[in-house]
Amino acid sequence: MKNIVKFISILFFLPFAAQAQDYSQVRRHSNVWVNECKFCHQSYKDLAERVGIQTEQYMFNTVYYHENKEGRIFGTILSKTEIDFVARFILIAAYLHKLETDMRKAGDHLQKNIIL
Repeated sequence: MKNIVKFISILFFLPFAAQAQDYSQVRRHSNVWVNECKFCHQSYKDLAERVGIQTEQYMFNTVYYHENKEGRIFGTILSKTEIDFVARFILIAAYLHKLETDMRKAGDHLQKNIIL
C-alpha cells in the first residue's frame, strides 16, 4: 500500500517538477523585451525604423538567430512563443512607424497648401 501511494504521488508531482525546470515556463509572464532586448536596443522605435517592414517569417528568423549581450543565440534561450512575441512586437512597431511617418508627410503637405 505504501508503494502505491508513493507511486501516485510521484505521478502527481512529476509534471510540476518538469515545468519548474523549463526556464521559459518560469519567464512566461515576464517582459521578454526588457529582459533580453533592451540592453542592446534601448528604443524599440529606432529598431523598428532600422528594420523596416518585413514578412513575419523574416522577423522570426532574424530574432531566432540574433545574439544577446552574452553572445548566445535567442533560439537557444527563448521559447518559440517568446521569439514570436518579439518578432511581432518589432513588426507592429515598424508598421506604426511607417504609418506615423506617412501621416506626418501628409500633414506637412496639407499645411503647405493652407493659406491663412
